[in-house]
Amino acid sequence: MKNEMSSYFEDPEFKEALEKYEGMVESHAPAYFDADELTDIAEYYASNGRHKDAEKVINFALQLHPNDTDALIFQARSLALEGKLDEAYKVADLIEDRTDREFKFLQADLLMEEGRMEEADEIFKQLVIDEENDLDTLLDIILDYIDVNQRVYAENWLIYMAKWYDLTKLPQESQRYRDVLCDFYAMFNKPDMIIPYLRMTLDQHPYSAQHWNELGKCYLQLDKFDEAHEAFDFALAIDDKDEVALALKAFTYKHSVNLEDAIRMYKKLVEVTGDKIQPLMTLATTYFEAQDYESALKYMLDLYDRKSELSEYEQAELNVNLALCYAGIGTPKDGYEYIRTAKEQNGKDPEICVNIGRFYLMNDDLTDDEREEIALSEFNDTLKYTPDDERYDALRSIASTCFDTHNFKLAAKYFEQITGEFPQKAKINYIFLVYCYFQLQQLKPCMHYLAKIKEEITGIYNSLGADEELMQDKRFNDFLRELKAGINDGNIDLDKYL
Repeated sequence: MKNEMSSYFEDPEFKEALEKYEGMVESHAPAYFDADELTDIAEYYASNGRHKDAEKVINFALQLHPNDTDALIFQARSLALEGKLDEAYKVADLIEDRTDREFKFLQADLLMEEGRMEEADEIFKQLVIDEENDLDTLLDIILDYIDVNQRVYAENWLIYMAKWYDLTKLPQESQRYRDVLCDFYAMFNKPDMIIPYLRMTLDQHPYSAQHWNELGKCYLQLDKFDEAHEAFDFALAIDDKDEVALALKAFTYKHSVNLEDAIRMYKKLVEVTGDKIQPLMTLATTYFEAQDYESALKYMLDLYDRKSELSEYEQAELNVNLALCYAGIGTPKDGYEYIRTAKEQNGKDPEICVNIGRFYLMNDDLTDDEREEIALSEFNDTLKYTPDDERYDALRSIASTCFDTHNFKLAAKYFEQITGEFPQKAKINYIFLVYCYFQLQQLKPCMHYLAKIKEEITGIYNSLGADEELMQDKRFNDFLRELKAGINDGNIDLDKYL
């Protein structure tokens, strides 16, 4: 909802202006546009991450309309977001109408970029007086604070609104207020608080694909996959080429480990988006997760031919993925050059290091000892380059990588490390440790973690062996059923392993 212009971008008049502009660019034939049309097109490109295109549009707008306030404001904001505050202030100084409402917002935005929150707030206070507590002005101020993650200031202005508006009735009266509340609660990661407001909006505007997508995102956060799919299906019923809905539905399938349907949806997304890099990359990596290495390699080689369109990090990621594909199809020697290049490009990135470690664990040309030694070196680098507040995620990534590549010795080592360093998050790792030690044929630690599951997470214990989706390994599930039968009969004392 932060992108409040998204509904405007569906307007036929805007689409006509966009088509006219893109036709002009393609044919190199000059055309005339109003400043507002070009500023809206720049907003559209910026909202889709096409910042270079947005910059070209606004430069063109200022060629045609050198003193246009909205175009200058857009340019100043863009420069500020790039950290070019001095240049942003210089552009702001070119604006002639200092009484313009949006100019005052720009002044406040630049102050906020400098961390001068109280001075920005003083501008807003005067603006509210000038605008006589106009609802849209108050909501714009709150959104400004939400955009820079200033919860306290946003909340203070919501409290202020209560002096002038009945906030018990306003949700029924104002969709915009509901949208702002959704953005506000999103700062606190409260999807359960957002859902009722989205439902209220959809009752009034059932054909808003944007709001169906937002509703689906909330259900995703709550791990309610069926409800998420339903929401995205409604969005796609409105527009079967809605890129956001297609991407989110594919992600939902992927998150619930339904890779076949995830691939199907990503392929639809690629059809809709054409040759956009990110959907192609995601489709390729999903094929890799499904262990269809041949298909993954095909898409990644296509992307490699266009590597100049990628950032340096994306190039490093692609190089590692190519190497992993070659390891997956059994020709790891073809991947070494890609690994070397990835190290040169971004060898200190933790995620890159983890995936380089994965490449060596998958490398059948090495002995077990060689695989383990090289992978350990990469994983040590991962932890060395990882910030302290991301250490848990890094350890989980390493442990999962070892588990996925069936190196259960290393997987057990890192899952044990997690339980030692992060005891508050230990429970989620117990089942993996039980499975690792089962595979390593080490009964005592296997029984120890089974006992901890029985004591600390009874629901999981009850499903072990019965719910074969939990661990899709018949031999392991048979072992658990036999073991639990012995425990239930009193023939095995599980407590002694705690």
